[in-house]
This record gives sequence, structure tokens and C-alpha cells, in this order.
Amino acid sequence: MKIKFTKMHGIGNDFIIINQLKNQYNLNSANIKSLSHRQFGIGFDQLLIIEASSNPKAEFKYKIFNSDGNEVEQCGNGARCFYHYIKNKNLSKNSVINVETKSGLIVLSENSENLISVDMGKPIFKDKISELFTFVSIGNPHAVLEPLDKKQKWEDAINLGKKLQTNKTYFPDGVNVSFMRIIDEKNIKLKVLERGSGITLACGSGACAASATAILKGLVKTPVTVHMDGGSLIIDWDGLNSIIMSGTAEIVFEGEFDLNSIKKNE
Repeated sequence: MKIKFTKMHGIGNDFIIINQLKNQYNLNSANIKSLSHRQFGIGFDQLLIIEASSNPKAEFKYKIFNSDGNEVEQCGNGARCFYHYIKNKNLSKNSVINVETKSGLIVLSENSENLISVDMGKPIFKDKISELFTFVSIGNPHAVLEPLDKKQKWEDAINLGKKLQTNKTYFPDGVNVSFMRIIDEKNIKLKVLERGSGITLACGSGACAASATAILKGLVKTPVTVHMDGGSLIIDWDGLNSIIMSGTAEIVFEGEFDLNSIKKNE
């Protein structure tokens, strides 16, 4: 069976998009893991699958799978790529699109500067578990470590994050770990250790989690520009309502793969 796909990225966080509006391909976790391999497959951080939604408030539904084959709740960079795909394929004439995800409805739009904005919902801060980090949900779980100063090394923080990520007592379902360094009151430098994908070039929900934490602590003022290895996002949060993420999304190439060949190579 031949399946068409579109390869995209949002500031370096890369995806393949598969359209299941008319056909169901029933990819399993092993298929997804094989496809994600950067030498023997297509290579991607996440797979996004577009489907029809049964929710009358949503035009579409999309599922998100990490490169390890596990389904996750939310992906900010993926949401922007999703919107760009929908508009590029002329699947909707609406400028504002409501989309169903595993974590609930999200709202996507494009502003006058050609940046795609995602209403990521209201950040939910969990009870403090440790002095080392703040636990916040942006539709998916994030542990935001206390800001690094200029003397601290990213590598040391990431090693701590890996230990935290595998702590089943704190996070039985895993967690994304964000490491931030405050540049000034309007700018943050960020790296994110994502569940099932490792360190990625960018993470939209991680940028939201880190910005919300820094805003709440009075370390920065909204809107915040979050600088990651793949590029920058603009995060706007008033401290009470939904957090808005804005950035670019790009199509890299399109192609197709033979599902039968993927299965034979597993």
C-alpha cells in the first residue's frame, strides 16, 4: 500500500503529515518508529495524522505520535504545521480553524505578519513537587527547571533532566523537561528534552511552558521571544487566560512510502 506524506518543520522541529480524511491506514507504533528513523526511514520528530472530527465545534481532528511510536496530547510546532498544511491543500476556506486534539480543542489562525498563531489554552500549574522545577501542563506535561545562570552548562542540566524524565514516582506517564536561560525581560534561551524524541531543535509547548513560568515568577514580561536552536517563537500570555504562540511553518518536500516495505523491514 502506497501512502502519500508531506514533510514539514516548525523552526527545526520536523514532522510528516499523513491525510486520513478519506482513507484509514492504521499505522501502528512499530510502523511509526520505523518511519521516523533518520537513516532507514523518512526521519521526523513527530507524525501528525489528519482525520475528520466528530466534534461539531471542530473542522478537523489530528493525532500526534512521537518518533518512538507513542501518541501524545499536544504539539505547538505541529499545530502550526497542521494549519499551514490545511491552507496549502485548500482543505478549509476559514482563516480561523478549530481543531480537535487528544488534549481538547485548539484554535489556529494567521496574522498580518504571516506568522501562524495557536491558542494553546490556559496553562495549568500543578502542585509544586520539587524546588528544582515547576510542573505545568500545556495540554501535555512539562517540568520547567529553574533558570540557568551563565556559569551553568546546558549539558549538566540536560543530564539532570534525563534523570527527572525517567522518575516514575514523579511522572508515571513521562514528562517534557524545559531548560531556560533568561537573556533579558523580553527574551529567553530554551532547550527542551521531549518525551519519546530527546532534545529537539524546537518545542512549541515547551516554549509556552517556560514562558508562562517565567512570566508568573516575574522574570520576564509578555510578549516573550523564545530562542531555540531551530529558531524563535513569540509567546504572549496575560497571566490569566489562554497562552498564544506565534511562529512560522514550512513544507520541505512531499513523497510516498510503501507500507508493506516498512513492515517487512521491521
